[in-house]
Amino acid sequence: MKRLVWVLVVLFFIAGCKPKAPQGIIESEKMEQILYDIHLVDGYISTIYIQDSARKVGAAYYKGIYKKYDTDSVQYAKSLNYYNNNPDQLQEMYKAISKKLDNQKVSLKKADSLMLRNTFVKDSIKIIKKYKADSLLIRKKMKPDSASKATTEIQIKKKKAQADSLINTKRNYSGALQTVAPTAVQ
Repeated sequence: MKRLVWVLVVLFFIAGCKPKAPQGIIESEKMEQILYDIHLVDGYISTIYIQDSARKVGAAYYKGIYKKYDTDSVQYAKSLNYYNNNPDQLQEMYKAISKKLDNQKVSLKKADSLMLRNTFVKDSIKIIKKYKADSLLIRKKMKPDSASKATTEIQIKKKKAQADSLINTKRNYSGALQTVAPTAVQ
């Protein structure tokens, strides 16, 4: 019985181990990281309109990636060829790469949302300050009679409506906001 347990344990460890890459081939974990970085660079380069500039920028980035992972373009090409001939391993790498890219996309959306929210809050504060300054100016010009008071209140309500409209327009424009900052002018 003990022997059977030991055999099962040994078989479990042998089956659980990932196959080692042959001599001169980049290990799968490292290759996955390289492919991730290469695809990020490819995406960036695709946004550069002038082809000569894209090639120059790309060459510098690729060289940096090879240096970062202590490899070169020849070993990378040889390793990529190896993994292309072993599609199961390559598919596993690309599943992980896809997951990393999705996580990065979510993080960027959160960062963009925070940036939009901060801009919205700053703009709203400016609008509110202007509304309050305009209201004070209108009140200072008010005469003590009741007709003047009524006119002043109407002007202040118009200013408030304008401020609310601007804030709502900005809120709608930055539709990515999940948490809305100051609601209307008080």
